[in-house]
Amino acid sequence: MFSTRPSRSHLRRKQSIWHAALTVAVLWVGVHSQHAYGSAAPSVSSDHAPSKLEKQVQVWVSRLAEQKPFRHWPAADSQIEALGPGTHGWLVLFTKEGKHIGYMVVHAVTDGTFQLGEYGLGPFPLFSQQLLVRSLIDGGLATETQLRSITAVKHYVHPFAAAWEVKVGGETYWLDAKTAEQLPVNVDSWKKMFPGDLNLATDADNPEESGIEALQLNETFDVYEKLPWLTQEAPFPAKNAKLLQQRLDGANHLRYVTEPFGDAMLYAVSIIGYQRWSNGRLDVAMDMEGTRFVPIEALLNKGLFYR
Repeated sequence: MFSTRPSRSHLRRKQSIWHAALTVAVLWVGVHSQHAYGSAAPSVSSDHAPSKLEKQVQVWVSRLAEQKPFRHWPAADSQIEALGPGTHGWLVLFTKEGKHIGYMVVHAVTDGTFQLGEYGLGPFPLFSQQLLVRSLIDGGLATETQLRSITAVKHYVHPFAAAWEVKVGGETYWLDAKTAEQLPVNVDSWKKMFPGDLNLATDADNPEESGIEALQLNETFDVYEKLPWLTQEAPFPAKNAKLLQQRLDGANHLRYVTEPFGDAMLYAVSIIGYQRWSNGRLDVAMDMEGTRFVPIEALLNKGLFYR
């Protein structure tokens, strides 16, 4: 059962013991992932002539790599996959020596260009098959034998409405795209909340040729050491980018709370920093199975920030 209790957050999920068989299930592609655009696009690092999309990805990678946390991205293998049905977007996965090191989301813009969406660092990218398999096994939603015949479809509306739709036998489960926690939705409720074809490009400034002016990353913290959203504290005025940056520059705690599915579930995540581009775009950094950078414009009208 889901409730508005914050214990549903990824930070309250218990860490389980991995079994050797589970590792095997991850190594062979046990998740048959379906895409609206067919099979994944060729690797950016392959010998074919790069497409317009691949060239743009390379530009963003070169800009990000100027910052130390992203320094390994230019030498990484890059795989482009369709983001999900009706999204007009792509997921770029970066691997080095066979291990995931990061990801980025790219949206198509109506003028034929591309927009950089969220991006992240760490071994668990958006739509991590490794986390998905672990969650299915640990949650008792699938056996190791059933993993060989499941289907998984990506859905992406915005960073906190991004999910796997997984069919196991006669059952269908929805799991968060970043944490792989089970979500309190089904096919009908998802379509009702997010109907029709989606254009995911946002009002965020597009750093097509921009560089990075500032990067601030602080220590992680327990988002539940205080519960300001329950004690009726005033939200932090995050629309004031200068105040937000000043707070994070001082290594002060900041939280983001959102209920994308209504009262059925609450996300509470730690904000641990930001990245500011030279064109003014501001991406906030979240501690969420790695470091997740999300344009602040994608968050302001979907949740609240608290001290």
